[in-house]
Amino acid sequence: MTNNDAEAFGYRVLMRVLFGPTDGPPAWREHAACAGSDPSLFDTAGRIAAAKKVCASCPVIDECRQDQLEWEATSPRFRANASGVVGGLTGADRRRIHYPARNAKDVA
Repeated sequence: MTNNDAEAFGYRVLMRVLFGPTDGPPAWREHAACAGSDPSLFDTAGRIAAAKKVCASCPVIDECRQDQLEWEATSPRFRANASGVVGGLTGADRRRIHYPARNAKDVA
C-alpha cells in the first residue's frame, strides 16, 4: 500500500466514523472554498485570519456552519473541545454559541 493509498483509506475510515457506513460527506462540501486546501490552515492558531478569509469567500458557509454546530451539539465532549476554524467560526466562537453567557439581569 502506497502512502497515497493509506491516506485515502484513512480518509474513508474517518468519513465512515463521522457520517456512518452508508452516508458520505454532504454534497455541498464539493463546492466549499476550502475543498483541496491544507487542513492545517484551519487548525493552526497563528493562521486564524487566513482561515477566516477562505471561509468568508465560501458559497456554502451557511451549510458548513450549520453542519458543524449540529455535529458538536451531539456531545458535550465535542462542544467543550471545539477547535479550529469551521464555517468562519473559531472553536471559541462555537463554544459561545453552544454555551451562551448568561446576562447578569437573567440571574435572579
